[in-house]
Amino acid sequence: MQDTYSRRNFLRLSAALLAGGAAVMTGAPGRALGMGTISGRGEPEDHGPISFVKGYCPFCQTRCTYQAQVRNGMVESLIGEKDNRWTGGSMCPKGLSMVELVNSPYRLTEPMLHQPDGSWKRISYEEALQITATKVRECLDKHGSKAGDRMAMTMPLWDCRESELAAVMTLHLAGCVHTMPPGETCTSTCANMLTAMTGTGNCTTTVNEVCNAQTLLLWGANINDLYPPYTRWLEKARAGGTKIIYIDPRKTRTSLWCTTQLQPLPGTDGALALGAIRYIFDHGAFDDAKARTLITDLDNLKEDAAPYTPEKVQEITGVPVNAILEVYAAIASSPRTILWLGGALARYTNGIPTVRALIFLQALTDNIFGSGRGILTMQSGKPGGEDEFVDALLGPLDKAKMNFRRLRMAMEKGNLDILFLQSSYRRYPDCENVRKAIEKVPFVVHRGCFMTEETEAADLFIPNVLSPETAGSGYGNEKQIVWREKIVDAPGSCVPDWQFYRDLGIALFGDKYPNFKDPADLYQKFVSIVPSWKGMTLDRLRKSPDGLVWPIYEENGEEHIGNVFSDGKLLTPEGTMTVQDRVFGRVKWTYPKGSPLGKDRDEKYPLVFTQGKVLWHWQQTMTNFSKELAQYSEGRFVSINPKTAAEYNLVQGEKVLLETFVGSLEAWVDISPEIIPGIIFTPSHCTASSPLEQNRSPHINTILPNYWDRISCQHNGVGCALRKINA
Repeated sequence: MQDTYSRRNFLRLSAALLAGGAAVMTGAPGRALGMGTISGRGEPEDHGPISFVKGYCPFCQTRCTYQAQVRNGMVESLIGEKDNRWTGGSMCPKGLSMVELVNSPYRLTEPMLHQPDGSWKRISYEEALQITATKVRECLDKHGSKAGDRMAMTMPLWDCRESELAAVMTLHLAGCVHTMPPGETCTSTCANMLTAMTGTGNCTTTVNEVCNAQTLLLWGANINDLYPPYTRWLEKARAGGTKIIYIDPRKTRTSLWCTTQLQPLPGTDGALALGAIRYIFDHGAFDDAKARTLITDLDNLKEDAAPYTPEKVQEITGVPVNAILEVYAAIASSPRTILWLGGALARYTNGIPTVRALIFLQALTDNIFGSGRGILTMQSGKPGGEDEFVDALLGPLDKAKMNFRRLRMAMEKGNLDILFLQSSYRRYPDCENVRKAIEKVPFVVHRGCFMTEETEAADLFIPNVLSPETAGSGYGNEKQIVWREKIVDAPGSCVPDWQFYRDLGIALFGDKYPNFKDPADLYQKFVSIVPSWKGMTLDRLRKSPDGLVWPIYEENGEEHIGNVFSDGKLLTPEGTMTVQDRVFGRVKWTYPKGSPLGKDRDEKYPLVFTQGKVLWHWQQTMTNFSKELAQYSEGRFVSINPKTAAEYNLVQGEKVLLETFVGSLEAWVDISPEIIPGIIFTPSHCTASSPLEQNRSPHINTILPNYWDRISCQHNGVGCALRKINA
């Protein structure tokens, strides 16, 4: 482990990597991370004409665009689009791994039907389509108008946006509206609170505006590891004099770009935010008249923040009073502040009051409207128009949608007949019991690329394509829509999601299904129907190096970037936000459920659990199959402070059991002063189905409880313990 530890510290401290975690990697194939060691279809030949085809990365919401270098029908490299205004031509290791993944020897390329003895039988795509159509017809015949309630889909369909549209149309005709959004595990809390309080569930400004802010608050937003290409905006902002304040229990690569960092105990951000609100009231650092035009019951906010004195905030968060006051003073005196909400804020059962408090803080300090002001989020950007399009073509379905918590209950009770398992069930806490619920569904179809736990849970597997193997559009954090041409042919019988769900829709419903020949055809139908897309023509999209920012209502209309409130008004029906919410009540902060800091603590689990993504991995079902990324992965580790290590008598690299009241799994200890005492951090990506030892471990959600707030499932803040394996 000594070599691993040395490498980890080098990566932590290397400013070159910090700036270039998003670097474009060039050189001979196989010599640089991301250039792609071509495996599975042989090494590329050094002769033949080279062509360049436009594409985009399907992973995070940065949505990097690139030019794919193609020779002899194979992708040799990806070169970041230099004219992309959001990324500057940079790409991160995750996106660059697509070269290797497209040619991976681990890919499954033929449909398979699970046999009663547990084996798999290879079948044709046509047989797989027919089996699926037969199962859906049987459900429709048996349950009639109620059949739609007995079908569901877990999303995303990540190869392109047109795949989502094709699938939604098929389910819509079957009377089903139950499509589980991936945001239930990462963004739903932020998106829903932003919608309720400001009228938009996306970012209220664009990332370029951080350069116009006096203060940038990165609240749990680890930009350098999660959105590496956006590090350039931190660099630009800091060079222009923007004060960058970072709030995170760990020091990360992002820390090196920041002016100040506070390291509160996980799950205490809401108390820190309410303390800032109290400070603003106490020091009169706000315009009372302006605040009351935004917040209808401002006095309620003052009352809710009153208990959070600096001393109380120190007691709750563990941050010294002097550090708290320094940050509060900076917030109070800043005329232009942008708040960047990290996805981690939504991963605690108290995420709703935390996010509400932070939005109120922006409103109180007059940082909602105008340049250099606003709110950014992680994994935002989904444009509107989907429901409008489907309803226009097929008529509305007046049904309440299910979230995954209710879907799980339906599966457990035997009330679901068909599940289209598009995304990983392991994204949900208590995923072992999620798997048991899925096993009660009579017919499960999985669309994937590799042999994963989802494949094993399915009755029918139909191989999907990887993103360079189909054309289509995608959306990014700035609400930008980008276009990708088909770059290479898919192997074997792999077909894109849009094709499968189109074929299924036609097989089931004939002419009732809105037929289209390819993603370009469907995109143009969409633009012709949805007014907010009228100016986002395919021709314009194809010519743009970084896409078009939605919405554009006129055919030759200009994009609007920057603050979305161009009229200086919120987009809520009343144009205001309210503290006394009819659903969520007042802003009352408590410790997260199961926290060892709260009243329901269990003394057997005294450490605070946290997990998250790392620079080298995004989705466990994809990047875990990259050999090139695996060389930078350390498997299942737990980062702990030296004081925590001393309490447990642990040394660097020692094997331990990471335990919660749900279960335990094996990990190795990484001792780091960059994480505060009393907490652990472990990566999210590892999974038991990875063929690469560096990424192989039972998924972390196997030992997390089935905790939800009213909106989303929760992953962080519960109690845990470490136990020596030989003890």
